[in-house]
Amino acid sequence: MGIQRVGHAVLKVRDMEVSKQFYVGVLGMKISSESPHATFFRFNDYHHDIGVFKVSENAQPALADQVGLLHIALVVDSEKSLVEMYEHLKAKGVKVESTLDHGMTHSLYIYDPDGNAIEIYCEVPSYDWRTNDDFVGYLKPLDLESL
Repeated sequence: MGIQRVGHAVLKVRDMEVSKQFYVGVLGMKISSESPHATFFRFNDYHHDIGVFKVSENAQPALADQVGLLHIALVVDSEKSLVEMYEHLKAKGVKVESTLDHGMTHSLYIYDPDGNAIEIYCEVPSYDWRTNDDFVGYLKPLDLESL
């Protein structure tokens, strides 16, 4: 017995079509299943990694200072892939809010069309998080333009 990992995240969105365009067209996900009120997206061969459920068009956007999900994190396989994703996001007109070196990861942060925060990161193999328990406070700027 025991939990092995996070299985998926489900987000609330106002406009299903705009969300599909973002998660498929920008992040490169595939649609696994959909209805008028829910769409499930996947990356590779897993049934779904992210789901979105439609709420009213008048629903309040996600707020920075409220209890709830801070962000979901998506992993790329290398720093090269992170830089490629950074360039891809810029080309698609997606604002990259910040880029950070967390020691064990190199990360960029964006928002989906409903204001749900998404971290995209790669592992830093040279950082041994098992022997460095200080990664919570380890935040340095990361210049993806120069990598």
